[in-house]
Amino acid sequence: MLQRYQVLGCKGFKGEVEGTNYDSTTLYVVMPVSKKAGTEAGFNVTPMKYGKEEEFQKIKGLPFPIMAELEIELTTKGAECVDFKPVARTEPQK
Repeated sequence: MLQRYQVLGCKGFKGEVEGTNYDSTTLYVVMPVSKKAGTEAGFNVTPMKYGKEEEFQKIKGLPFPIMAELEIELTTKGAECVDFKPVARTEPQK
């Protein structure tokens, strides 16, 4: 199910670091903080994996920050974006 989130930016990387190959895109998504402990309020930025570096090449030219419809899947490594549809540009906070 797609839900609307603010995406502040993205990062792509494809290469080798210390003998390990990497190929990924990361989105920076604004999400509400947990209110469970009572020690946080508001929102924070969550880095979220979104496929391989080729996805970064497709979206790097978007006018971030933007609103996007994301389909998020929970995995053993946290939340991952499996679908990304840009909706509208948002104004950065000052």
